[in-house]
Amino acid sequence: MSIQTKHRDEFLATLSHLTSVYSKVAGALGKNGLFTFPDHHKLAEGLFLSAWTHWEELAQVLLIDDLAEDPAGFVQTDVKRFRVKGAPRRIAERVLLHPDHPKTFVHWDYGLVKSRAETFLGQGHRFTNPLPRADDLEKMKRMRNAVAHKSDRAWDSFKGLVRAAPFSLTTEQMKGITVGRFLVSHDWNNNRVIRECFNIHRQNAVHLVP
Repeated sequence: MSIQTKHRDEFLATLSHLTSVYSKVAGALGKNGLFTFPDHHKLAEGLFLSAWTHWEELAQVLLIDDLAEDPAGFVQTDVKRFRVKGAPRRIAERVLLHPDHPKTFVHWDYGLVKSRAETFLGQGHRFTNPLPRADDLEKMKRMRNAVAHKSDRAWDSFKGLVRAAPFSLTTEQMKGITVGRFLVSHDWNNNRVIRECFNIHRQNAVHLVP
């Protein structure tokens, strides 16, 4: 098993765990349940953000490992001999992480990861072909920003997203809307939105590491 396959499988296992947690939370709702509906909404936001964070982590480790191992990438082409076995990966990390790491950090948004792959890797790298659910990932990014940033811009973007197709929420449905409420109360491709978000991550991950 390659290290990239290991990273993918760990991510898929995380998604399965998050899906299981969501099912437990959804099954503990109601008058005599453990959670109220506002609890449900908040917990859904947390599960959604956890999946997003692990997705960005997957993109990060794949790029670092590919840079360390790619025969056409600049680490392997520019260095003829490495003194120790782990040197290529340490060099790749130093190149790709912020020079002030870990006090400051680099953003691992997928678009930026793809751009950096174009700079540092050889032709035909894994990030070349578009993700199968790239447009849907962008929709999820707008949901993520509305939870993580809480800015007017992020919130307006989220409201514009859910009013448009494929969600097409009505004015009545928009009353009291939050990202969490949207995730658990509305459908996307015949799934609850949060479940479809997990599906999108799965499909994109398997595309990156077949």
